[in-house]
Amino acid sequence: MCYLVLFFLLCSGTLLSITLIDYYQHQRDEFLDSVHKSLQCKRLREKLVTMTTMKQVDIGLFSQEVRELMDCPWRLNLTHRELHRTELWSCCNASDRLMVTRQNTNQNQSLTYEVERMKRKVDQALWEMLPQTVPWSKGSLSRCAVVGSGGILQNSSCGAEIDNADYVIRFNLAPINKSYDVGVKTDLITANPTQIIKGYPDLQRNPGPLAEALSVYGHAHLLLPAFSFAFGTSPCFKVYHALRKARAQQEVVFFHPDYLFELGRFWRRRGQRAPRLSTGLMLASTALEICEQVHLYGFWPFPLDLSQNTLPHHYYDSVGPSHFMHAMPEEFLLLLQLHSQGALQLHVGPCTGGSLGAGTK
Repeated sequence: MCYLVLFFLLCSGTLLSITLIDYYQHQRDEFLDSVHKSLQCKRLREKLVTMTTMKQVDIGLFSQEVRELMDCPWRLNLTHRELHRTELWSCCNASDRLMVTRQNTNQNQSLTYEVERMKRKVDQALWEMLPQTVPWSKGSLSRCAVVGSGGILQNSSCGAEIDNADYVIRFNLAPINKSYDVGVKTDLITANPTQIIKGYPDLQRNPGPLAEALSVYGHAHLLLPAFSFAFGTSPCFKVYHALRKARAQQEVVFFHPDYLFELGRFWRRRGQRAPRLSTGLMLASTALEICEQVHLYGFWPFPLDLSQNTLPHHYYDSVGPSHFMHAMPEEFLLLLQLHSQGALQLHVGPCTGGSLGAGTK
């Protein structure tokens, strides 16, 4: 009987030892995998940060690297965020100068156009069109979502994440009918003068179609580049006056040309060589300055997604950008580098439904 008990004890001890060995081997393997993954992510971030151009880059290989980067854990890096925020504030000051306001502009002073450098006097009529100040107070914006219009948003399931942000910026009257992918919340929406001229040619007599188009954005501010090119001033002013009659709750505001001019110089000094920044980079820069956390969606300027499936240029149409005016791949590389540094988070591909932000370091 004693031998039988001893046999069972020995067997039990052996099984326990085997179980413990298996457990610790599994823990060791998981730890080694984690270390290997962390080193891979570190090397990938360092490689992307040191890239200087997208010219002659193999897009297939680049897409694979972006896909791998999106699988890496992202954490907000306070040092890099504050460095970029301070630099942007020092040069451009979106906190106070993104828009022309009565606070940053005096009556009878002159505004210098962003591109053509001609001047326009702020007369009584223009002064009365200006808001008192920008629509946020300093330090009031925590999480911001800047929503580009790239085809990468198709079937992304990013709508809930976007709508969970405190402040949502969209561009060029982009439709929000695919709400599961793009969300519906909108605090700031832009339109460009060419879009207004072509889409709403008779605003003075028939403002209804524009008012109806804007109604889906609720009380979002409509931001227009009235003082970038001379041809754009009149259509932007027509939008202001038309909406005053047809949709007074939709406040129309104008980009400050000094802000856009200085922002263009800022990024040119850092390697951006296109004649003009895209609206996406302009307002991603704005968000980087005024928001605690910046999340970018729909920024992907390539015709294939991360799995090499064909994409339209926009999630709502296939009309491409002006290659003469903008350099979208170069801008994307810049944003990817800011993501790699932890200054902002770039979302490319499907959203997982997690919370916006993943801690700090």
